[in-house]
Amino acid sequence: MIAFPDWYEGGYPDRELVMCDLTQRWLDELTPQGLSVTWLPDNLEEVLAEGRAVVHVYRGGLGAEGIIDAAAVQLGVITATRADSWAVLEYLRQMLLTYKHGGPVRREDGSTTQISYVEEMIGPQQLADYNPDNRLVRGTWRVECRLPRDIPDYVAIRESLPL
Repeated sequence: MIAFPDWYEGGYPDRELVMCDLTQRWLDELTPQGLSVTWLPDNLEEVLAEGRAVVHVYRGGLGAEGIIDAAAVQLGVITATRADSWAVLEYLRQMLLTYKHGGPVRREDGSTTQISYVEEMIGPQQLADYNPDNRLVRGTWRVECRLPRDIPDYVAIRESLPL
């Protein structure tokens, strides 16, 4: 396990994990419940055969500007059928659009992370070259979070350390 210096107390929230928790909240409302992941499960075909949706979440870019970190987060929905994939992504799309002015996300560990802003960057799409079985539908959202208020002044810490 990596050990960080005692003075380091973290930074911006990991947007992949925040979005996994956010989308999982809405996937839990489906029957059968969907699964939000940062890595496709080894038993993907089994999960799909159960009629469940799998949402692959990953950050694709953007970055920090001052105290705000903007992340381009892509959701890739895969289900047993093309129609279900499109329907689940549209469902999640509608839920994500309700965060335009921000809102809290209940995390798996019981904590809460505040999202500042969500905006659709790239609407639902299928990329044929990467989608030979025609079941994967993707969309990309700009998801902004503020640097937590309890983070120490890393500029002062850096300046206090020997060169």
